[in-house]
Amino acid sequence: MAQVITAPPLECVVFSSSSNITLTWGMAANNPCGTFVCYQIYRSTSHSGPYTLDTTIRSQTATSWVDDNNITLSPPHFYYYYITDSFNCSGATYQTSYTVDDEPNPQIPAISLVTVNPDSTITFTWHPSPSPQTTYYVLYIVEPNGNPTPIATVIGRMDTTYIDSSRNPYASSLRYSVAAGDSCSGNGLSSFNTYGPQTILLSYGSLHCSNSIPLAWTKYNYMPGGLGSYEVYVSRNDSAYQFVTTLDSATQTYSFLNFDNGDSLQIYVLAVSATDTNIKASSQYLRFTAIVTKPPAFIYITNLTVDTSNNQVDLTWVVDNLAKVLLYQVYNSEDTPNYITVPDANNGVEQVAVPVARFASYIDSTVQPQYYEYFYHVQVDDSCQSNNIVSPPGDIISLQGTLSDYYQITLNWNQFALYGATVLRYDLYRDVGTGMVFDKSFNPNTVACIDSVFQFVGLPGQFCYVIKATYVISLPLANFYDTLTSFSNIACVDHRPIIYIPNAFVWNGVNNVFKPRIIFGDPAGYDMTIWDRYGGKIFESHDVNVGWDGTDGGHPVDQGGYAYIIQFTALDGTPVSRDGIVLFIKK
Repeated sequence: MAQVITAPPLECVVFSSSSNITLTWGMAANNPCGTFVCYQIYRSTSHSGPYTLDTTIRSQTATSWVDDNNITLSPPHFYYYYITDSFNCSGATYQTSYTVDDEPNPQIPAISLVTVNPDSTITFTWHPSPSPQTTYYVLYIVEPNGNPTPIATVIGRMDTTYIDSSRNPYASSLRYSVAAGDSCSGNGLSSFNTYGPQTILLSYGSLHCSNSIPLAWTKYNYMPGGLGSYEVYVSRNDSAYQFVTTLDSATQTYSFLNFDNGDSLQIYVLAVSATDTNIKASSQYLRFTAIVTKPPAFIYITNLTVDTSNNQVDLTWVVDNLAKVLLYQVYNSEDTPNYITVPDANNGVEQVAVPVARFASYIDSTVQPQYYEYFYHVQVDDSCQSNNIVSPPGDIISLQGTLSDYYQITLNWNQFALYGATVLRYDLYRDVGTGMVFDKSFNPNTVACIDSVFQFVGLPGQFCYVIKATYVISLPLANFYDTLTSFSNIACVDHRPIIYIPNAFVWNGVNNVFKPRIIFGDPAGYDMTIWDRYGGKIFESHDVNVGWDGTDGGHPVDQGGYAYIIQFTALDGTPVSRDGIVLFIKK
């Protein structure tokens, strides 16, 4: 079979001066069919010819030649060359090299397409440079200020595709450019394209209150054949992509309606050529979860309890956690149904995505639970502020105590009330100055008791109480079931002082010191003075434990009656005063 002899590559044609042009090529390889004969170089003043033989070179190792054969043109007028080689090969067919001219820099390549792939890489394509001596391309990202940043070099005039995996097509619209370089040492790059298409940047908004998803995208410029239309494609819940609509080339927005709350959506937009519908450029592939505003189906208070500080109420509630909640508003009342807004209790959560927190809480410090009973409800507004629901009301435990008789304190409280709650028991705790200690339990229908404090006669006399309700709560709609506790306010009662004052005492007898016995008292400002029958003060004590032994200046007084005055302040701040005559007896 006849041999096909490949032409050596004509690598470089350089206009050296006004009278010569230097050509450089690659040396012809040996052929087994025969020996090398010559190189033949052809020249023309036009790319399309006609071409005439310019010279014949007999040395196979020659790789350059200076053409000084009647050079009369100079740039921007160019000469065009190609080269063939010849071997003693009978019947061989000879190819010619690429036609190369002597222009100093390659011509600018034209950009073809920029498109985003499903894997978020970007495919950039361009047309081969018209300059046949082009051997490589330099690729650029064009910054927003118009400056190019080199990103890659592609070798080969006909290699015109580059896949970029280092840029993020979701962050911004990306514009690429390309410059051509040839094999001639000293020649510069062509200019890079200052125009060309950018990747389509697709974005979506949230109109969850109107159940639509607005789409918008950047314009695709410089489409080959002109921009004809845009096409929208959508995948729901990882199903196959479905064509949605075609839009004209001037439209860059679309509202997508065909979705359900919680759908996983993937959307992309194609720019389509007006002259060849097979030429298409894609945006990035958006993936997100569709959100439709769903008003809360329920809100329930789960706990109301008076804080241990005794001047605030702690609330906890459960809400529909599939709803998109904008804010909560807490209301209280001392007298239902006249609820008022709790100041600063607008708990804005600005949560338009699901799931919302299932539980929320608030501490109401605007109240005085030690004095009043309080009722509560909580309102929840959805993120569109078009729907709001109110919880059923709840009622704290308000405990009040009174001294009903000596050594007896009567306690009264209201029933703990909360939707879905059933009280199991009430527990009474008492504090006599050493901390709250459990005293006794009551059935859920009991709301009063009398507490005997006779056993505490040796203590100062302040008694504080708290009621703890243990309850089960069942809220089927909220799928909430639990056993919880709620505490009342702390109610304190100061027992009135009980004072025993002897009417006589005996010198050197069993009862030989005169002083009062004060029960349930921690007297403040205690003062006892003793006076003789002439009005002279013969004794004074400021310590309740220090009494009069019947002496004046260390000597026993005469037997008889002596006046006394005892004064102090009780625990509750009440001034107490007692006076009388005590009989001093000498045996």
